[in-house]
Amino acid sequence: MSEPSPFENETALPDELLFAREKTLLGFKPRFDKIHDQLRLLLNSGELQAWNNKHHKGKLAVTELVAEQYPLVIFHGDIGTGKTAMAECIANRLVAESRSEDSILFKLSNRVRGGGLVGEMGTLLADAFYKVFPVSVHETD
Repeated sequence: MSEPSPFENETALPDELLFAREKTLLGFKPRFDKIHDQLRLLLNSGELQAWNNKHHKGKLAVTELVAEQYPLVIFHGDIGTGKTAMAECIANRLVAESRSEDSILFKLSNRVRGGGLVGEMGTLLADAFYKVFPVSVHETD
């Protein structure tokens, strides 16, 4: 018997259902527009370095700082305010804009919270990362 997946579902992006959901989220466009450029920089730091090389002969140190940042976004708010839906729709839109291929949205299951045993949540989250990055994570061990 196989172990249960740490993910509730895996959705290939871009996804038409997420585009439809985006239209139902109040304030999606202004919120997305506000963070769009920052997210593009974090996700495409190679383009920033190419721009730096082309226009500044690679001398702008800020491009190295941007390249070192993790593409992490934290949403906060009360339960039921649309944080998960917003995150899914933002990811969907960014993938569509970048015309990226083979993109998958991994939605963590509530099972990763575990049953309260010490270290259980960390182990379950590590299992999720191993599933998404099977080779690169094991190589760093």
